[in-house]
Amino acid sequence: MGLIIKYCIYFLIFFEFIYSQETFQSVRVFNPNSETLDIIGSNGIPLDHITGKKNIYIDITATETQVEKLLDNGLILEILIDDLTSHYLNQNIPAVSRDFPLGSMQGNYTLNELNNRFDELQNQYPDIISNKYVISQSIEGRDIWAFKVSDNPEQNEDEPEVLFTALTHSREPLGMMNLIYFVQKLCEDYNEDPELTYLVQNRELWFIPVVNPDGYVYNESIAPNGGGMHRKNRLDTDCGNGTERGVDLNRNFGYGWGANNTGSSPDPCSSTYRGSSAFSEPETQAIRSFILDHEFKNILHYHSYSNVYIHAFGNASLPDEPDLTIHRELGQEMALYNGYEVGTGYETIGYTVNGDAVDWTYGQENLIAFTPEVGSPSQGFWPPENDVISLCSDQLHPNKTFAFVSGSDLIVHDYSFSDESILPGTETEIDVLIKNRGFMESGEEIEISIVPLDGWLSLDIDSYTMNRLVAQDEASFSFQIGVPEIINQGVYSGIAISIEDGFSFTRHDTIRFLLGEPEIIFFDGFENGLNNWNYNGDWGLTNDADQGNWAFSDSPEGNYSEAQETIAELPYILDLSFLSIPMVTFKAKWDIESNYDFVRFQAFVPGEGWISLEGNFTDLGVGQPAQPLGEFGYDGSQAEWINEVILLNQIPGNQISSFRFIQTSDNYVEGDGFIIDNFTISGFPGGLLGDFNSDFEIDLFDILGLADMIIFGEEPTALQLYLCDLNSDGNIGVMDLIELIDTILGF
Repeated sequence: MGLIIKYCIYFLIFFEFIYSQETFQSVRVFNPNSETLDIIGSNGIPLDHITGKKNIYIDITATETQVEKLLDNGLILEILIDDLTSHYLNQNIPAVSRDFPLGSMQGNYTLNELNNRFDELQNQYPDIISNKYVISQSIEGRDIWAFKVSDNPEQNEDEPEVLFTALTHSREPLGMMNLIYFVQKLCEDYNEDPELTYLVQNRELWFIPVVNPDGYVYNESIAPNGGGMHRKNRLDTDCGNGTERGVDLNRNFGYGWGANNTGSSPDPCSSTYRGSSAFSEPETQAIRSFILDHEFKNILHYHSYSNVYIHAFGNASLPDEPDLTIHRELGQEMALYNGYEVGTGYETIGYTVNGDAVDWTYGQENLIAFTPEVGSPSQGFWPPENDVISLCSDQLHPNKTFAFVSGSDLIVHDYSFSDESILPGTETEIDVLIKNRGFMESGEEIEISIVPLDGWLSLDIDSYTMNRLVAQDEASFSFQIGVPEIINQGVYSGIAISIEDGFSFTRHDTIRFLLGEPEIIFFDGFENGLNNWNYNGDWGLTNDADQGNWAFSDSPEGNYSEAQETIAELPYILDLSFLSIPMVTFKAKWDIESNYDFVRFQAFVPGEGWISLEGNFTDLGVGQPAQPLGEFGYDGSQAEWINEVILLNQIPGNQISSFRFIQTSDNYVEGDGFIIDNFTISGFPGGLLGDFNSDFEIDLFDILGLADMIIFGEEPTALQLYLCDLNSDGNIGVMDLIELIDTILGF
């Protein structure tokens, strides 16, 4: 009996060793200097999903065992979330979607659900979705499969090819989900949406939705409702049967493999174990062979999370020009609507790697490649179910753009006018820059047609022929625009430009511009102090001005303070009913901790409250304490003065009673702050300023009418207040009468 008990105890110990699961935690590590990062990396903790504050702390994902090792090395740390799987499940908010079916793992498909969903789509759209191509088997014998979307999906056509991969790391399902979302859109909108129709008919779009099926199935087995934290494949590396087992497939590619023990680990139980040699794993061999067997120009290797588009190189070096500019410009276009940051892993997140897929794809095979990291740090690896569709839709424009550039892709890249304002009775020249931002040459001749959007404008040409543009090449042409003498000012006009070469997607771009010069309603260059403003905190004058001697800043004496909210408010009643194209413009530059601190420009709308306004240079808040999620504001670094334009037609209703700049900061890291100069409110009045009797003339009768109103204490109408409050104090008074007399007399 005793022997049986002993064997049972041994069996239980062995069973626990084999099947016990590590608990993953979110951990804040302080003083992240190079030595600290080396300790973290050498203990096999991934640095590809860190956030934090420069020189203060970083937030990492690590197991309890790894955290103990960090403590043993003397690192100072704080446990933010002690069980990430439980955290993901507890924060989940269920969602129901008929348009895009969700899966059972916190909205994500299990492997079986993915197979079923693919079969449904392929059966429904067999003319544009190919059958599965099994390209290899995983360590545990599961199929790694690819498929193609094209108008002749089973034929190898002479069309540009582009590849999308996902789930290299098995705890990052949003990569796979967004690809299926994209495929469904391609199918449903085929023959309806011109862009998607063109892509299906003129591209071969390849997808490998699951690079690491074993790891993904294992996560389902340990966390069937979502939240599984296994990262690697399931190679037996003598580390038990839990999450320490396996090879990190995104450290197993050949370029720079094993360059150091920080960007990957030689420890078989580490989360970043690079394998016994480059391409030692069947999963990475499958990706390599598939890429080498095709003629891809560009590849997206999807991961999550961090809201960034990462390009080569993993060691923090940069591609040579012109490839660096190609990566930067393409990444910025992909991020146009979702605000993702673009750069190397070191630039965007602060980590280095070796042996990753993007470095091999670009560094070895010379293919433009990115790692999109989908989702914010607050959403993590397993976002709430009700966030899944929005995260997928955020990648629709990037995926379309990336597919377009795999061939020739002609766009209006830039344009400029010879005159700052386009005035009635004048001619202005416009210079238009056409670029082939694609990776293949255009057709032999590029036909450009130019058509006015209305009957007001006259053009000296209506078409232009441009010679072939090779990949990434550009050329410009110019033409004259004539504006008639009699025309309404304060309206938008423009021209439509169509670009056609018989080989690229025919784009119809519009260049819109304002006719006339807006009238200044309010101006403050801060040369006469700050009497117009109510402010607190450190707001004050600075001699770092764009024009004149003074500008306005949230921190004129140095860096702004931590953990604060300060406000500079301009009480100003503005009735938008009598204005067309109302706008606020100002010169600005700033140094604000990116993704953490913020400056917002807001308007107070009665019945609505303070509304953060969008300008040409605003970003969206990321959801940190000082950056309200989705609100417009300024952060990062803008060292040179810019001219910000904020259109007020985004305001609900017609009344604004105040404007303000609100500066918010969190702890630890501060910058030099926000500086404003030449603050201007302007627009095109629905009448002449000073035209008291609304007869479209300013004369003696307006003086008499205004004088009578002041003498007899009559209340002005809203229109009279708007047109005759010439000193902008919200009332009609003697000073307005004096200004009107001066205007008529020409003083």
